[in-house]
Amino acid sequence: MLVLAGHDPSGGAGMLADCEAIRAIGARALAVPTALTVQTTLRVRKVHPVGTGYVLEAARALLAEEDVRAVKVGMLGTGLIAKAVFDLVKEIHDKRPELPVVLDPVLRSTSGAPLFRGTPAEARAAHMPLYPHVILTPNAVEAQLLLDLVKQPTNASEQVRAARLFTERGVRAALVKGGHTEGPQAIDVLAVGTKTTQLVSDRLIGKSARGTGCRLASALAAALAMGADLPTAAQKAKNLVLGYLNAQ
Repeated sequence: MLVLAGHDPSGGAGMLADCEAIRAIGARALAVPTALTVQTTLRVRKVHPVGTGYVLEAARALLAEEDVRAVKVGMLGTGLIAKAVFDLVKEIHDKRPELPVVLDPVLRSTSGAPLFRGTPAEARAAHMPLYPHVILTPNAVEAQLLLDLVKQPTNASEQVRAARLFTERGVRAALVKGGHTEGPQAIDVLAVGTKTTQLVSDRLIGKSARGTGCRLASALAAALAMGADLPTAAQKAKNLVLGYLNAQ
């Protein structure tokens, strides 16, 4: 499967974390960087976007010559890269509409550093054209920004509302994650059209790690690449992240 994402040289998040998760599910990763970060395990120091020409050339070459069965898109970084990735995803959809594309809307690092250059309105405008072609995996903070909500979802009912808002706005499917919500259970809400499914687990107290969103989206795409249906793939991805957190 093909990954388009930022490169974190510490390996905690970004493409290296993506590749770990993909291999853990049993698929093979093909990776094209959209941004190069100066980053340690503690914080992001600087972000260098990759030229759109390279991103498109590398991705198109892989799509032409490799047996790509799913695509995962992570950090876009700038509106220019978002536009280039939209063009690529539209090309993929026109040729292979059944090919799953998972979009993890990476907007801010765990340490708080911005990972998209632009205002919230510009971030919304950059991601929205991709909606009809993707399975979106926002956390509660990202859902608030992308939907322009007054506050972020804090419980399952608010996650359901957010997930349905995404599908109403054209998203192919949305998995609104519950890591940033409240309560003893961590609930992820999957919406496809008007139907929602809740994936429930006990919240892991005292366990946290960078890159869980990267890993979940990549594991989801990898499971889809290997033939799982969407609810099954979402559960496999959640289980992988729980296992990763338990190992920390």
